Amino acid sequence: MEFKQGQRKLQARRVPTWFLHFSLSLLACVGYLFSLFETAHTTLASFLLLTVTYGAWLVIFHLGKLSDGNPRRSWLLVLFCLACVSPLLSLLGPRSDWLWLLPVLTTTLMAALRPRVLGLSAAFVLWLSSSLVSTLIEQHGDVSSQVTLLLTFIFAFGFASTIRELALAHVRMQQLIRELEGSNTELEAAHTQLLEYITQVEDLSAVRERNRIAREIHDTLGHSLTLLAVQLETATQLEVRGDAGLHEELVEARRVAKACLTDVRHSVEALRPDAATAGPFEEVLRQLVAEFDMTCREIEVTLDLEEVTHALSQELRMALYRCSQEALTNIRKHARATKVLLRLSTSDEQVELTVLDNGQGSTSQDDNDAPGFGLLGMRERVALLDGTLKAGPEPGHGWRVEAVIPLEKRGSAEVAAKRSGETRDGA
Repeated sequence: MEFKQGQRKLQARRVPTWFLHFSLSLLACVGYLFSLFETAHTTLASFLLLTVTYGAWLVIFHLGKLSDGNPRRSWLLVLFCLACVSPLLSLLGPRSDWLWLLPVLTTTLMAALRPRVLGLSAAFVLWLSSSLVSTLIEQHGDVSSQVTLLLTFIFAFGFASTIRELALAHVRMQQLIRELEGSNTELEAAHTQLLEYITQVEDLSAVRERNRIAREIHDTLGHSLTLLAVQLETATQLEVRGDAGLHEELVEARRVAKACLTDVRHSVEALRPDAATAGPFEEVLRQLVAEFDMTCREIEVTLDLEEVTHALSQELRMALYRCSQEALTNIRKHARATKVLLRLSTSDEQVELTVLDNGQGSTSQDDNDAPGFGLLGMRERVALLDGTLKAGPEPGHGWRVEAVIPLEKRGSAEVAAKRSGETRDGA
């Protein structure tokens, strides 16, 4: 409703009223001069009547011009009266063809430029009344003049309607241009904002990648260097005692050093393959525990895998492996424990990793390890998979690390459920 009202208001404001005012004013002047000088003998009465009639028309026309542009009943009625009076001028001498065409053309053009049922009806009534009055006064009424008047009425209405439609088409085109300019401005703003978002995403991706590489370096290089340091310390003690196991320790230390160099190369290149978790995950954890037993023979490690009943994705395997590796490394460096339990269990929705020792439960770290970085790396790994990590001392003694991770990330689960629902609907 508001749109239609606005459109009507726009049309009333933008249609070419200058065309109406100019054409009819010019027509009035030409008609007046033509009617005045066409007849050789013009009486004073006919001159006064002609002048008063044209003057009345001009006053009425310009009063309508000064109004809101819509036909009003008052001056339409006066135009009707002028149309009825104009044929009477033929009795006074000068021809009045131009005169009685003026009211008809005025209302016709008004109706075309300001489409109203009232204006169109008034134009038709004016033409009909002019024809009837002229026929009654002239006993031998000329039919051709009435046809000419009708054709003039039709031509004027069609021509003015064409002008009006062209003007409105121009207005609509201007509106579309303004709308397109506004849309273009909005698109430019959206493009700028999108570029800012892309820059932010790139920065965030770079930060995440740096954090990932930092975790990999810490979890691989830190673990390997810790093993190497423990083995070299053991080798030194064996050398002092003259133990025959010295050669075995040196061979193992050499193997760990080579693995450390390989991990460093892969981490720096950010292309380290997930070879650590290749094969059955239970065997991977057993190998990790075996390496721990070899370097820390004084600590007894129990591996509990009886409740592992679900297959794990590569992301889960890597996160669980690194958490287990980091927890065992911290126990070796800080806990002073004699027993360690590493338990892995799965349910229908989640996997749970628990590493529990009977050590002193201290979180203190030596000077060679960044404070809390290993624990921070574990938290980040678990959080990336929508899981939670808890680490803290046990009542009395010992330290517990517990990671709970859903088998499927929330986003993946929602997508899978949606696809499942679409499949059922399609069936």
